[in-house]
Amino acid sequence: MTIAIGFNLVRPATGLYVQGMIALGEGTPLFSATLLAKLRPENSTGLGSTSVQGNVLTTRSGPESVLSAVNTYLTDKLTGDELKIILNNRDKFEFAIGVGDRRSGVVSRFVIASNWHGEDVNNLLLLPNPPNAPEYDFRLTFSADTGTLTLTDNHVLVPNTYGGMRYLTVRVKP
Repeated sequence: MTIAIGFNLVRPATGLYVQGMIALGEGTPLFSATLLAKLRPENSTGLGSTSVQGNVLTTRSGPESVLSAVNTYLTDKLTGDELKIILNNRDKFEFAIGVGDRRSGVVSRFVIASNWHGEDVNNLLLLPNPPNAPEYDFRLTFSADTGTLTLTDNHVLVPNTYGGMRYLTVRVKP
């Protein structure tokens, strides 16, 4: 319905304002302030780096829950419904994964993958390899439909023994 004031047509409102919600624009989903707060850097915990082991999820041949993996690195955990919102609107969010050696003596063998940001993949070779380290051959399978991911490694030809996920974040795209 179009409303006229004098000879000027007034565009009908296409958005909806709800207390406690943030609208990103016309026709885009609304994300709750609670969800956005959970994705802020200050809610992250246990993120690894080249100097800190952080929380480690070991590589394995079978899938694990994306929700469980993401929540490993959050203080205030996501709910299943919040993760569904993220996975159904991945064009608005960006994932980052950091992988490296799970042994505490070689913490410096760590890297944030540059070739994956949350899209569905099957056996994707994560790049780059951790610097100054033999090839780890980190492979990622990620499915939003099933809500699962699988991370494997084949470091020194010994499958799923030395590698691990040491960093996983989800952020709202700028």
